[in-house]
Amino acid sequence: MIARHPPSIIHYALLLAAITLIIIFVFGLYTWYKVDQLRGEIHAGSQAAGQQELATALERVQTQSIQQALRFAEWEEVRQQLRTPEFYGHWKNHRMHQASILSKRVQDAHIYDARGVALSGGGTRQLPPDVAVPPPSAHATQGENEPSLIIFKPIPAAEPDQAPIGFVGIQSRFVNALREGHTYHHVDLESIRFDFQDRTTIPAEDLLSHARFDLRANPLADQVKDRLSVAALNLGTLLSATTLALFASLAYLIVRPLRAIASHVDHLRESSGEIELKRPGGLLPVAETEKIRESLNSYQARLQDVHSNLEARNREFWRMAHHDALTGVHNRRAFEEQWETLPNLAARQGVPVCFVLFDINQFKAINDSYGHQVGDAVLQTVARSIDEVLRDGEHLFRLGGDEFATILMDCDEAGALRLAERCQEKIRDTDFTTCGVHEPVKVSIGLAVTHGTDREALRSLQWQADVAMYKAKRPSTPQVVLFSREQLKDTRGLYSNWINNAVIEAITHERGVQMVYQPVVSLNHRHTPYFEALLRIQHRDEIIGPADIFPLVTARRLELDLDKAILHCILHDLHAHRIPPGAGVSINVSGPTIVHAQLTEWLAPFVPFLQDRDIILEVTETALITEITRATENLRTLRQQGFLIALDDFGSGYSSFRYIASMPVDTVKFDISLIRSLETPGQHHIVEGLVKILGEAGYSTVAEGIETPELLERVRDLQFDFAQGYHFGHPTRQPQGFPPLPSSHRPDISPV
Repeated sequence: MIARHPPSIIHYALLLAAITLIIIFVFGLYTWYKVDQLRGEIHAGSQAAGQQELATALERVQTQSIQQALRFAEWEEVRQQLRTPEFYGHWKNHRMHQASILSKRVQDAHIYDARGVALSGGGTRQLPPDVAVPPPSAHATQGENEPSLIIFKPIPAAEPDQAPIGFVGIQSRFVNALREGHTYHHVDLESIRFDFQDRTTIPAEDLLSHARFDLRANPLADQVKDRLSVAALNLGTLLSATTLALFASLAYLIVRPLRAIASHVDHLRESSGEIELKRPGGLLPVAETEKIRESLNSYQARLQDVHSNLEARNREFWRMAHHDALTGVHNRRAFEEQWETLPNLAARQGVPVCFVLFDINQFKAINDSYGHQVGDAVLQTVARSIDEVLRDGEHLFRLGGDEFATILMDCDEAGALRLAERCQEKIRDTDFTTCGVHEPVKVSIGLAVTHGTDREALRSLQWQADVAMYKAKRPSTPQVVLFSREQLKDTRGLYSNWINNAVIEAITHERGVQMVYQPVVSLNHRHTPYFEALLRIQHRDEIIGPADIFPLVTARRLELDLDKAILHCILHDLHAHRIPPGAGVSINVSGPTIVHAQLTEWLAPFVPFLQDRDIILEVTETALITEITRATENLRTLRQQGFLIALDDFGSGYSSFRYIASMPVDTVKFDISLIRSLETPGQHHIVEGLVKILGEAGYSTVAEGIETPELLERVRDLQFDFAQGYHFGHPTRQPQGFPPLPSSHRPDISPV
């Protein structure tokens, strides 16, 4: 009959039984440990006693061998052999071992003269033909069958204070001597041996450390072991019987109901229908399990609805957590998860892995010019275009801003380049006017490829693609670049921590920004009408040059901040009269600054200086100006205020004539690459034609990179108006005008 109030689990004394079993088991382990420790101590004591026994025996054998060598050295017949060595061989073979001087363990003996040279005629086995004076100390050698002990002793002279007249050496077996005539209580006689450890000889005093032996059987230790085994077996039997009894009780009273409840929970998780939990306790139910059963049955109907809602929400949360809300492609979290699993996946497949990095050129300028809504539309269109090119199973990730990436499995260098070209073609065919952008939108792509089994190379893929991306974003280079080691030499500033920190600190806080000035010389009037302002950054005792500054500025999109810092520095130098009175100054302005709405406000402090000097704004021809209309409006406004406009690096990019035709320009500065081509015969015709066309159109021309008198004469012959280069002077903080040039044979042409 089932009780109306089931007893609680505390009424069953299972916990006490379990604790009792644990205590018994721990006590048994401790007893076993202590007995085993005692056996170890007995064994260690026997080992130490055996070592001492062997040391005593070895010392006695060595002492006997030394005494035997001394007797042999003092033998009168030995002195006779030194005086008359002609019969040494006969004496050694027929007399030496027959006398009672040497024991039967002596394998060989030899006599040496005072120089350590063995007497002839008495061939030896292992004794050397000559020895050093004084001879070496006693030592053991590894023989063919067993080791031997070799001892050398001096043959005393007739007078005690005289030097030895010679030496004797004896070679004797000593292992049998250790086994005979000595009583061992711990050492097994037959097990005595010596381990030379790949050495041919060892000093006699080290013999004990090379000795090896086994201990004699210890009946007491064996008896302890047997008794312990019987006790452990009895204890194990008792514990097993007790455990089985407790297990049966636990299985019936607790385990069986809990398993029934767990099975019911499993059915709830797997089944969509309602399942009622029956009473699991049987004849002896437990109050706690009954309470669980009632609670499960009470909330069972609600669990199904909660489970369905959670499933839907989890799917949505996962999608939101792993996808970019703007573009719909995977986000950085999804990228990091895939990047973590990439090494193991690539190692299993053993195929090439390619990391592709996409970056929209001049995206900040698009945002600043058209607004963030247009920028977002461009991001969505670019992401959609790239995603359409990727294969099934390949994901596009938005890492941040306008930077996207993808990981391609089983893709070698050729395949990576083909995919990048397809992406470029897809973007070129996309109509971005629907987004509100009328200039072409271009994407730079950096590629890095390695084999999947090279884990170290896999970890480097991201920064390698970043280096290739930096190369692709540089002017006059392809917009798809595959990483190579040669690219690292151009990226020192971009990947040097201290240069990064120094440049960013200088730009953001305008500390350390310095301008140096290089003269621009008039070839007609033979004077210096203006100086070009060139950037340097001083960090402690280091000067950081443009080669390290501008790649970092471009990569970090700091053009506007840098230009404002440069304008402040030049303005300070003008107020400080660092530039000679009346001399003009040319200022390089980046593409993003040219199109900025506040450009005229930033240049307003320079207007008072226009009364007595020229201020030229140099627009770099290689800078991509996304809004020609805005740039033209800004430059026309500035030109009306009195500023002059120069097109810098003419001939190094692809937009020269477009800029000349679209924007107001006064001066054209020829890139150094065009000027240096004049040193090659037959290459001057193009430059000569360009100078003539520009001169007839009313532009003044500047030749950059003049470093030799010969090159100066060539540009003068080609009718250039101005020249600039190290031939006239290096950039300095305190500029000075260049000395007047010698008059040329051609007439003067008015400067800008």
